[in-house]
Amino acid sequence: MTRTPMRWLSLLILLLFLCGTGAAIAAEGQIYTIKKGDTLWDLSKKFIDDPYYWPNIWSKNPAISNPHLIFPGQKIRILDGRLEIIPAYAEADKQPPEPQDTAQEQGDRQTDELITIKSTGSGDGFILTDEQPLGLVVDSVDNRVLLTRNDVVFVKMNDISAVTVGDTYGLFERGEEIRHPQTKKTLGTMMNNLGYLQVTEINGGTVVAKIGEVFREVTRGAELFEYIPQRKEITLQRGTTDQEGLVIAARDEKGTFSTNDIIFVNLGSASGLQSGNLFYISRPRQVSDELIDQAGEMELPDAVLGAAITIETKENTASAIIIKSVDAAFIGDKVSVVTN
Repeated sequence: MTRTPMRWLSLLILLLFLCGTGAAIAAEGQIYTIKKGDTLWDLSKKFIDDPYYWPNIWSKNPAISNPHLIFPGQKIRILDGRLEIIPAYAEADKQPPEPQDTAQEQGDRQTDELITIKSTGSGDGFILTDEQPLGLVVDSVDNRVLLTRNDVVFVKMNDISAVTVGDTYGLFERGEEIRHPQTKKTLGTMMNNLGYLQVTEINGGTVVAKIGEVFREVTRGAELFEYIPQRKEITLQRGTTDQEGLVIAARDEKGTFSTNDIIFVNLGSASGLQSGNLFYISRPRQVSDELIDQAGEMELPDAVLGAAITIETKENTASAIIIKSVDAAFIGDKVSVVTN
């Protein structure tokens, strides 16, 4: 009778030991070998249930020139809430093998290299600085006040000699004045994207056009600028500028911004910012006066609020979409481009 309890106790001790060993192994991380077709997005979603985690892996692995192009045979360590890529090629001069794909597979791979952006269908707009409009909507054929898709309009162009039948122009209306969050200096005017029109006829000095896709009602006085089709796919590129900027506006008039919101920053092509650049949104950490009294003045890293990808750049401004948000962002928050 005394042996049975002892046996159960011995078995329990053995099980506890094995569980402890298993926990130690789990702490070191499970190893996964990358297979053909895997992307950082897929792996982040599969193993830590967060597809937007991949920029963290990419930024810590500069050898990966494209975040969606990783090679079969590479290994990834799965830890608690994070992933680490194990270097696959130890020798500095050894290059990963060139993948031998069929034409169809190459097409699939090209698709994988693009990041799909969810479009709200309302256009992104831009911040007008010193650009001049190309023309103006002056009237419509039926004298309606509100114009929409397929309506025929009359347009006054600033340089009619540069206009040909079939040309397409973006339609915009002026919004609020945009000021620097800190200096309050005027940076430009928000231009709301209304849609586009296409020239159908030129009669002397009068241009006749037909309105195409619209994001909101068009009225007389709508201004014409270069037409840039709304981008729904963006090729991610590692940034080359170390300049920092600020969030200066948002497409929707909201007090706070998070995932999938469109924001505008005061960095542009003149600063080296390009479409597809990833940047982080951050804010100085708030430390209580009591802690400062106890610990003294300390220089703490900024609190990261989220990440965004540049959509379109102008000379001194750019639009971007927030792809990951861990806390609400505000106008005036800092942005820094990922370059390493």
